[in-house]
Amino acid sequence: MKLYVIRHGETIENASDCLCGRINSSLTEKGIEQAKQVGKYFKDKKIDLIISSPLDRCKLTAKLISNDTPIIYSDSLLGRDHGEFTGVPKNSINFDDYWNYNKDIQYEKAESVKTLYNRVAKLIEEIKEKYNGKNIILVTHSGIIRVLYYYFKGIPEDGILSEVTIKNCEIFEYDI
Repeated sequence: MKLYVIRHGETIENASDCLCGRINSSLTEKGIEQAKQVGKYFKDKKIDLIISSPLDRCKLTAKLISNDTPIIYSDSLLGRDHGEFTGVPKNSINFDDYWNYNKDIQYEKAESVKTLYNRVAKLIEEIKEKYNGKNIILVTHSGIIRVLYYYFKGIPEDGILSEVTIKNCEIFEYDI
């Protein structure tokens, strides 16, 4: 079973380096082109299903890469709920603390790292059980991809999950 994980195409918020989370933003022209390029990459690959976040930027990215592959939507792929940090520039917070699994800071409204990690781990277990042997694409957000990266590679000793950088429409591939 192959699992391909793709971040949606560029949005205005991404271009300004803000924490988007669950803002329902649209793709920029550049984001649309990025998604079309990913669609070309998958044109000759056997993909059984695309599972996408239900936010517009992911839905359009999924549609543009689908090549007629069926698409379903899952709230489990919604980005991290940034709560009180939604829309703020990333450099205005301590990003390493914000993404530290060991510290697992409980914010007033923002989703904690462990809550996010557990949500993503549960989704992967469900996918393995329900779609065993299938090739699946997940279209989602950088925070989900960050957690997936460490789910498959292991959480570092210091617990900091901010080391991996995820570009728009970057493809991560995992064998399950």
